[in-house]
Formats: sequence, structure tokens, C-alpha cells
Amino acid sequence: MSIVGPLLALAGVLIGAVLSYVFSLQGERRRERWALNREWRERRLQTYSAYVADVKRMKSIAARIAADVGLDDQAPPLARDAGKDLLAEANMARGNSFETLALIADRELVEAARALNRAVWRLEWFARGLLDDEDADGWHLATRDYYQAMNLLHELARHELGVTGTFSPRAAEGSPREQYEKERRTRALRDQPALAIPSAADPTARERA
Repeated sequence: MSIVGPLLALAGVLIGAVLSYVFSLQGERRRERWALNREWRERRLQTYSAYVADVKRMKSIAARIAADVGLDDQAPPLARDAGKDLLAEANMARGNSFETLALIADRELVEAARALNRAVWRLEWFARGLLDDEDADGWHLATRDYYQAMNLLHELARHELGVTGTFSPRAAEGSPREQYEKERRTRALRDQPALAIPSAADPTARERA
């Protein structure tokens, strides 16, 4: 009796078992990589969100102090003496969250965060009175630079996290008072009575003129 047939059958069984094991191992590794990547994305999202929240809080306090000295016309005023301690606490929290960001973010994103740090520090200097309290234009330029730095950070973070869709950048907007005054001027022009213009065909136009 030939043993070739049983040997071939046994070889087929062994090969099938080996292939099944290899495919199962590869699938398990893919699932582990996917789970690890998902965990890292969640950690990055939490870290970036915490850093942005700390920066925004620092900017908000600086704007309130700036409003008290007449530099900002949107934020509710906060006395400088009362706001300095809040600003220092916000800056410390921002520094801590930035260090965490620097540990896990790509180099390009870390550089963007450093640029955002510099932008919000400039606002802080205005708030602390280390710059000119009369330089409203300088404050508005610093605010514009802050929004530009924040937009760049958002774009890079979205790319790193794999967020799809088009990013909508933010910009400094005029105060509600400016918008109100603009609308009021528009209403005033609209409500003005139209001036009567004499027609050349009117025979009495010259006499009335």
C-alpha cells in the first residue's frame, strides 16, 4: 500500500495549520497596531486640547485687563492688580501643558506651539503694563498675530490627528460696538429722503431752479 497519499494529506493539513497561524498572527498584530494608534490619537487630542484651552484662558485674562486700560473694546474689564495673579496662574498651566505637548507632538507642531507661546506672551506683556498702554494699534496687531499662530497650530494638529475636511481659520473681529455703528450709519443713509432732481423735459424746471 502506497504511503504517498497519506503523507500528502498530512502535509496539506500541516501547511493549512501553519498558514492559519500566520494569518491569525498578522491579524492580531494589525489589531494591536490599530488599537495603539487609536490610543495615541486620543492622547494627542487630549494633550492638544488642554494646551489650547490653557492658551485661550491666558489670552482671555489678558484681554480683560487690556479692556480695563482701554486697549481692548470687547472683553469685560478686569483690573490689572486683580488680574495679574490670574494671569500668572494661567501662564503656569500653559507652560505645563506645552511641555506635555512637546513630548508627543511632531517637530513642526512643537514649533507652531512655540510661536503661539510667543504670541500670547506679547498679549500678556500688554496686560501687565510692560508695553505702552496707549498703543491700541499694537494691541490689535498682537491679537492678529495670536489668531494666525492659533490657526497654524490647529491646521497642523488636524493633519497629525488625521482629521478630514477643510479647516476654517479664525480672525480677530470687530467689536459689537463697531458693527452696531456701521449698521446705524447704513440705516441713516437708507432712511434719508431722496433729493428731487429736476428733469430737463420739465418746462418749469429752470424757473423752479
